[in-house]
Amino acid sequence: MDIAGLHITHIGDDCVLLEPSEGLDPSDPDTYLLPLLADLQKNNARYLIYDMKKVAIVNPAYLNWLTTMSRMLGISGIQMIVVSLRPHTVFALSRSLTGKPPFLCALDVDSARQRARDAAQELDTDNPE
Repeated sequence: MDIAGLHITHIGDDCVLLEPSEGLDPSDPDTYLLPLLADLQKNNARYLIYDMKKVAIVNPAYLNWLTTMSRMLGISGIQMIVVSLRPHTVFALSRSLTGKPPFLCALDVDSARQRARDAAQELDTDNPE
């Protein structure tokens, strides 16, 4: 599925990969959030992996976009894992955030998928049938 500015791919392990493109306008989250959430819920996603490798700048509007999306997903029972953060992006986020980030972080998509598999396995062992 594609929403203007977002490329969405269902990659298994209850994970959905979101790759933002240059068309994304983070200052207008209402355009994206409801269609994105509807797609994730329809496909029973438990994790949204947000790939930042093509994101050049993280300004206050982009940080607000990430924070709002993460909170909305969390309320819906979907965890957001941000991956492929460039060093300058990490630095910008560290200076802009107050407190712990509202999303998980992983090195890359494979690491995020492994984190999702580990969490699912932990749930299975905590709740034996």
